[in-house]
Parts: sequence; structure tokens; C-alpha cells
Amino acid sequence: MVLVALLYSLLNQQTPPDRASYQVRQKRYEFHPINSTPKTRTQHNLMNSTTSLASLPVELVEQIITSFWSQHQSTHHRATFMKSSLCVSRSWATLYVRVFCQDVHIPSGEFALKFLEILRNESPVYSYFTENGTLFDRRCRSLTFQRDNEDGIVEKPIAPDPSRSSSVLFQGFLKNSPTPEHPMGLAIYTVLRFLYFSPHLTPNLRCISLLFNNSTMSDLFTRNRFIGFPTQVTELNIRFTYGPRTSKEVLKKIARNESVVGLVPGSMKKVKVLRFTGLTKSAVRELVLACVNRELVETEDGQWTFGRKKRNITDRGEI
Repeated sequence: MVLVALLYSLLNQQTPPDRASYQVRQKRYEFHPINSTPKTRTQHNLMNSTTSLASLPVELVEQIITSFWSQHQSTHHRATFMKSSLCVSRSWATLYVRVFCQDVHIPSGEFALKFLEILRNESPVYSYFTENGTLFDRRCRSLTFQRDNEDGIVEKPIAPDPSRSSSVLFQGFLKNSPTPEHPMGLAIYTVLRFLYFSPHLTPNLRCISLLFNNSTMSDLFTRNRFIGFPTQVTELNIRFTYGPRTSKEVLKKIARNESVVGLVPGSMKKVKVLRFTGLTKSAVRELVLACVNRELVETEDGQWTFGRKKRNITDRGEI
């Protein structure tokens, strides 16, 4: 029912198309509700609308899915949508997978493992709808990892643990680290390393986004140093945002933190566009040095081209 409610709200914002323009294509989307027993008045109204949804052209259904998928969603809503889309009908699942393969979203560490199974054609359901993985080969252009802290607050300005020296990092052993490793950080490391050694699976992948909400630097950088970064990627977006419950003093301390992240200069030579928000000053410096062939660097404080500031941009709630 969550899926139906979300799509019904989107449908109300769409302008009804000229049905004559779809006379060439007679194929129509077949809709089968997940739960046929309405429990509330709203659910009852939504179930009554399934008849109109069933008559929608395939093109419009794909537009609705694409519109929802491209908007910012919480990890909970996106994960619910992803699970439900495989259970609606075969036609719906086919359209959903096409959109998913173009702009991949990983809303949890657990799904990162599932994504690796999909890439290796070890997931029977996704292998069927992705045509044994060939859709990724043709369509995949972006990959987004998203981590939402449900607590909605960062109490301490925790950055990467300074006791983890670069010599320890190069050895690749993290077992004795006093900083807890977040599952999403490990998921990012695992997926990026896999894509680094298997670039033929996603040859058109150009953009990677790492989105952290109410999280600390350690969630990302405890594990990741981007030494094995996919060579086909030319754009990297890293964004840390914080809600109103996090005090301004904590935000200032995060921005001024000088703890070393441990990135290797020149490790991301193929990245041309670098965008970041909410990072510490030391992390910003190291990212810029890691992307030695950068052509555009954009932050919440300004935009630079080859190190020269062009314009100012600001976003409330971000450092």
C-alpha cells in the first residue's frame, strides 16, 4: 500500500496525456495491487483508483517511476519502493529495473551485497529483468550510496580517528581500529573495489555520489581511501548534511577539524568534477590533491575551476 500511495500522489501531479498520441502503441500496463484489503478510507480510495492505473500507457508509467526515482527520498522510502516494485507485476518490475539500472541507488549496506550478486548474475530475479546484466552494460551511468542516521543528531564532532596513521592504512588491516566501522562505509569500499577490478560490467558509469545525513566523517573514511577507484568514473559527489537537532557548535568543530583522512595524492586521476558538502578542511584538501586532473571543484562555499573561485553557492543546513 505504501507503493500505491506514493505513486498515486505523483500521478495527481501529472498532466493527462493525449490518448490519441498513444494509439500507435496498444500495450497497456497491467497493475495488480499488493494488498487487496483496504484498512483505511485513504487506502480504500487508492484501491478504487487501480482501474485507472491499469489503463495507463507504458510510457506514462515509466515516466512516473522515473520521476519518483530521481527525487530525493529517505533510505526507508526508497528501500520500500525497491522491494515493492518487484512484487507488483511483471510489467511494472520490467520498467522499474530499467530505471534502476540507469541510476543505481544503494540505500543500505545489506543491499550493497545484493547489488554485487546482481552484477555477478547471481540473483535469479534481477538477472531475468536485467537480461543477464546487459542492462547495466548499456544503461548504468550513476551510482549513489545513501546513509541516513535515524537518530537525527550528531552529538560529537567525530572525524576519522587520528590514531590510524597512513602506514596502518596501507597495510589494509582495520581489525584493531578503535573507531567502529559503519556498514555503509564497508559497503562503499567493497562495491568500488569490485567495480575497479571489473570495469567492463559498467563501462558507462560516470558519476558516484556518497550521501550521508546526520553522520560523521568516520562513517565514510574509516575504511575508504579511494585507492582502488573505478577508472571510468569522472564525477565524484560527497555530501554530509545535518539536521536542526545538531548544534551549531558541533557543526563548527566538524568544519575546523584537522584530523588526517589518509587519502593518497593522485589516487583518483580520472575524476574531472569534484563536489563536496559538509566535509572537514583536511578532508577537502586531501580530496583536491587526490583528484590531480580535476577541472571543476564545487563546494557549498564556492565554485572553482582550476583553483579559481567563480561564484558562491549556499545551502541551509549544510556546513
